[in-house]
Amino acid sequence: MKYSGLMIIALAAVVIAASPAVADIVPHRALYSLSLGKATSSGGFSDVQGAVKTRIEKICGAWITTEQIKMRVKIQSGATINQDLTYTGWESTDGNEYRFAASSVLDGEETRFRGRAESFPNGKDSPGQAEFREPKEFDMDLPPGTLFYFGLTAWLIEQAEAGAKRAETITFDGTDEEGPQRVVAIILPLKDKSSSMWGKFGALLDRPGWTVRLAFYAIDSKNAAPSYEVEAVVLDNGVTPRMEMVFSEFTAIQKLEKIEALKGPEC
Repeated sequence: MKYSGLMIIALAAVVIAASPAVADIVPHRALYSLSLGKATSSGGFSDVQGAVKTRIEKICGAWITTEQIKMRVKIQSGATINQDLTYTGWESTDGNEYRFAASSVLDGEETRFRGRAESFPNGKDSPGQAEFREPKEFDMDLPPGTLFYFGLTAWLIEQAEAGAKRAETITFDGTDEEGPQRVVAIILPLKDKSSSMWGKFGALLDRPGWTVRLAFYAIDSKNAAPSYEVEAVVLDNGVTPRMEMVFSEFTAIQKLEKIEALKGPEC
């Protein structure tokens, strides 16, 4: 996946919510800042600015997520890459059904993705399928056990709580045309959950957690290097106070600035 289209949404999506069958996920809305992490001398990137707004809502039988991302990447030559992204996702709590709608405006050029998918992550051997409606109509087969937006973090928390240090699965989010991807996760205990950076957020962040490194590969890829990587702090309630998105020539830091718990439904 290249630095274009809906990559930022795809990266952010994998680590912010999950199924309550695995963890006590807190419905919430949050605001994050974006900044430059590391940059190679040859890349020419000098700064990253922007913000991410997320809203995770629980309804009877499903989760709904909305995201708004504004990102500005400055180049040493003086030019700026402007990218605005929006995403709305609906996923049944059993992980079988998924609906998605996303758009990216990159320097004035818009790309849209919209469709639905079904999978059977709870042990069934039959393959799933995704049906795109935008940018064009086409179908895509999904390997058995493919996880969607929420299911991936549910799986991560389950693996972490079981003590796994390395785990692998397949995921699909529908935010590009590249299809399902193989994900390799390296999971480490969180060294300092009482960081002063998080203390101001109170009980929502006073939780056990892990540092998770995710590497994404195309299903049929033979390359040792992943398509992209994400490193995030993931708490057991689904909150992510910090995330680093690793691109080929720079990294972008997503840092929590504000968070508020939302009420769940009475089903």
